[in-house]
Amino acid sequence: MSNLLAVIMMIASAIVIVAVTLQDPKTDGLGALSGTKTNVFGKSAHKSKNEMLDKVVIFGGVLLFLGSIIFIAIN
Repeated sequence: MSNLLAVIMMIASAIVIVAVTLQDPKTDGLGALSGTKTNVFGKSAHKSKNEMLDKVVIFGGVLLFLGSIIFIAIN
């Protein structure tokens, strides 16, 4: 049981790491000067991708948190 839980925690941590590194930066930086990251309406062109990655990070974090609590309770 603890081996399965350890594998689930490793997968959840890998999901969180990959999802965080794939996200675009939240700050505009110097890209705001040229306006290359915005579309006609002034919104970010990659907003839906970032929203999906935010949900993946939250799901992975919750899974990692619950897995660690259960792992502590078992041992």
